[in-house]
Amino acid sequence: MSYFSLYVFAFLLNFIFTFADFVPPARTDHTSVLVDKKLYFSGGDNLNGSLNDFFYLDVSQQFNITSLPWNDITFTGDLRSSGASACSGRNINYLFIFGGRINPKKFVLKYDINNQNWTYVISGRKRPTNRIYISCSKFNNRSIAIFGGYNIEEEEVITNDLWIFDSLELTWNLSNASNALNAPPAIWSYCVITLLDETILYIGGMFYDINNDADILMPLNSLPLYDSTSDTWKSLDTSGPTPPSRRAFSAVLTSDNRIIIFGGLDVGFSTLGDLWILDIATKQWSAGNISNPNGLAISSHTATLVDNYMIVAFGSYNITNESSTIYMLDVSRRDFYTWVTEFIPSTTNFK
Repeated sequence: MSYFSLYVFAFLLNFIFTFADFVPPARTDHTSVLVDKKLYFSGGDNLNGSLNDFFYLDVSQQFNITSLPWNDITFTGDLRSSGASACSGRNINYLFIFGGRINPKKFVLKYDINNQNWTYVISGRKRPTNRIYISCSKFNNRSIAIFGGYNIEEEEVITNDLWIFDSLELTWNLSNASNALNAPPAIWSYCVITLLDETILYIGGMFYDINNDADILMPLNSLPLYDSTSDTWKSLDTSGPTPPSRRAFSAVLTSDNRIIIFGGLDVGFSTLGDLWILDIATKQWSAGNISNPNGLAISSHTATLVDNYMIVAFGSYNITNESSTIYMLDVSRRDFYTWVTEFIPSTTNFK
């Protein structure tokens, strides 16, 4: 082989490796958050151990799930592994990751999107203990609520305290509702939705029943509701057929006030693939009608609503089979839902 041929070969090889597409590995118990047309993902676990990466899916453009516009930004620094939760703040240039198994003393990490760097948020002694299997919820445009979870600073004691984080002042306050007689039990692996009226709805999850010395799944016919205006706990009692209790599932809120839950684990740790709809206006559950069911059953995934699509990312099919796949469900219609492979950015109103 001539020197020229070797040079061309080396050049092409370098070109391939330089511009090869980034493909994130399979994972469970990761975080995801949508900020300004970028769907960010961080950490998680897989069969090879804990992951400590950071990347985003560019949802400003049209794409097919066979060729996803991933961008790897792991190089930006300090991250979390699994069991954390991510929310955006008042300033859309920042996102926050709460909890997680890495750096247990660093409960809050702030990512500067413009400068691409991480900082540890120091809030003094008044802060939550670090915990895992939580879901954060932003309300009133600047505040973020943290509830329950496994406390990993105290041998994984489950707690039902409710903390409020100010994303501008970077300070914590313990809610008075934490000590209320009607406060929910200490739950973990639940989903949380901030409703249009700024109340916060907690769905599913698991709690420890001290009387029976057993972990119990939360029922889905009466849901804990935090009123952020009055700083009190209430409940949302539902009608219609009640979905099976579950944990490690996903929930999203549509612009026309539907909550869509999908997947998870049931009481026997079997993976679920059912879709349920809670109409907030009527407080009624109904089973979601998927026009082209694909047999997908998954848990420990994330789901994010982007335009008319619920993007289901990663997760676990079963105890030994994890997902590296992105699925997309078109939720634009109320009467049926459709799995699709093409993402088309849209501002179409819901029907």
